[in-house]
Amino acid sequence: MSYILCPGKLVSIFSAAIQVSTLTAQGIMLVTWLRAPLEPLYTNESPISSPEKPDKTSEQVNSAYPMLELLQDENLDNYTNELCEFFATPIIRQITGGIHVNDALIYDAWQNLPQEWTSWWSTWADHRLAQENLIDSIDENGEAQRQAALVDGRPESLNKWLKTLASLALPRMQQPGPSIILPEALKKEMKSKKISEVSRAVAHIYSMSQQKDIVRIIDMGSGQGYLSVSLAYLYPRLKVLSIDGSDSQVAGSRALAASLEIPEERLTHMVRWIDGSLDLAAEIEAWAGQETCMLVGLHACGNLSEHMIRYFTNVSQIEALAVVGCCYNHIVPRSSYFPDGFPISTEMRQRNVSLTPTALMIGSQAPNNWKRVDDATCQKSSIFSKRRIYRAILEKIFHDKGILLKGRPEWGARKGDMNSFTQYARRSMDCLGISSNEISTAELVYYEERFGRCQDQIAILWTLGALCWKIVESIIIVDRLWFLKEENQAGTVDVIPIFDVKVSPRNLMIAATKGISPSHGL
Repeated sequence: MSYILCPGKLVSIFSAAIQVSTLTAQGIMLVTWLRAPLEPLYTNESPISSPEKPDKTSEQVNSAYPMLELLQDENLDNYTNELCEFFATPIIRQITGGIHVNDALIYDAWQNLPQEWTSWWSTWADHRLAQENLIDSIDENGEAQRQAALVDGRPESLNKWLKTLASLALPRMQQPGPSIILPEALKKEMKSKKISEVSRAVAHIYSMSQQKDIVRIIDMGSGQGYLSVSLAYLYPRLKVLSIDGSDSQVAGSRALAASLEIPEERLTHMVRWIDGSLDLAAEIEAWAGQETCMLVGLHACGNLSEHMIRYFTNVSQIEALAVVGCCYNHIVPRSSYFPDGFPISTEMRQRNVSLTPTALMIGSQAPNNWKRVDDATCQKSSIFSKRRIYRAILEKIFHDKGILLKGRPEWGARKGDMNSFTQYARRSMDCLGISSNEISTAELVYYEERFGRCQDQIAILWTLGALCWKIVESIIIVDRLWFLKEENQAGTVDVIPIFDVKVSPRNLMIAATKGISPSHGL
């Protein structure tokens, strides 16, 4: 078996090439590499996406398991054991779902943390600075970690916990790799974040397709079609199948393709609900004919990434995979009703790994992108922070008064509802169908006076949970790696931090290819 995890491999084959600026037929200014006629037109110096270059001014903190070595059998097994053991510790279990932050006042979540931690945090005059200290402590910028650890009085046990968390998280620092300068015809339809993502994704995808001599690309969960349209427009030799379950999204993609005069034989659209079914697999096989394909997805939401991985292993024509997941809160856990849910690998199922809805929501967080205290727009008591404490106080009232809610209709607190706790509570009760007679105004005022001072505690509890996003996402990625290892034994697997994590927090691409010998097919 050969499993390769090398984030830089897609660019290394071009390292000895000569750069020459060219103007394509579509009017695209590119930097090409003079080595072989079919090599893609890339630049690692794209002016569109300057954050793509690694930060040379700061030291990167290495994971306990470097990407290059992770997929060796013994290393992956050891890493999985340590990751799961850490996730099973009482503190992690509490802050990722054992006690939801909304229930923190009911179950004394603050008191359940180590006393030396809470005592130290209580000395901070501004809880936002304490939050920043925690966030910096798991940053891959080595200097940020060191400075955070030097703050006076931080308990050694907290230092150790944060260091372990940081070391067990898969690296997210963007690796050097190919990028393409998108033409204005494509950029004008995209926001800056999408431009940065597509410019990197299309380059990696095209490179992989060339290595396997693939011309057919399947874009699952294609949405507005930015990725599939870009592939078809930039690389006329490709034939792209764009699949999405939304009529309106596909209509938008068709309109974009039409505006760029991309012929239908190069870009086919299909409205299908992607659920891992054999019917869709048969349609893919029919479209592919006897040709091999590559399956791609840019921010494939929830279980969609897992469906894609299964299609990759089961559909014989699909020889390569490149998928970036997102929206982990939409992942459906395994159950008798959904036997194909998370975890999908035998290895993780045998370890009895499970993620609560709270943990899955945490996996979608990005605390490193929160506003800093020195940001002029950062308020000492933000709407978000007030909503957290108000919600926790209201849940405490419901609990103490024995008010049981049969359902929780979706509703949002308006800005005006946050002027006071009483106003927020009355609005909430109205939306939840609770009579104002059940809770008096005097009671609301009493609870606010008693628990309002806990706002700093709630903020730090929420931050502690959010810090675990790297661990939760690592567990999800490792589950998918194990599945590919189990089902694709003669192939290669790669995990690539493809985007700048500060621009695109969900930046881990799973790239895989099939081997020559194993039999595949439904």
